[in-house]
Amino acid sequence: MEVTVPKTMLIADAALRRLQAEFLMDRPTIWKFINGIRALKKRRDCLHEQFVGGGQAPVTRRKYVATDARIRRIVESYSERNIIEYLKGLSHNFLMEPRKSG
Repeated sequence: MEVTVPKTMLIADAALRRLQAEFLMDRPTIWKFINGIRALKKRRDCLHEQFVGGGQAPVTRRKYVATDARIRRIVESYSERNIIEYLKGLSHNFLMEPRKSG
């Protein structure tokens, strides 16, 4: 039996992992959470102002640029492939790790 996880749950899990990384802790107290959110907002506002002022976005890591280019080539060659080859080509560019339960 295959269990599917709703997309909203995956998004919520990703957001939680991002917050844990930003706070450098797994289970912050309510005040540490509030102060962490304030600090995060301050950093994001500063970055936004830099972008509005003409600043450059952070450099994308080379491996992501290379993956993006491979995916773009596969998508652009969609009409030249059968659907199975197309999907296999795309799937080789994603690392899927099993979800940890508990």
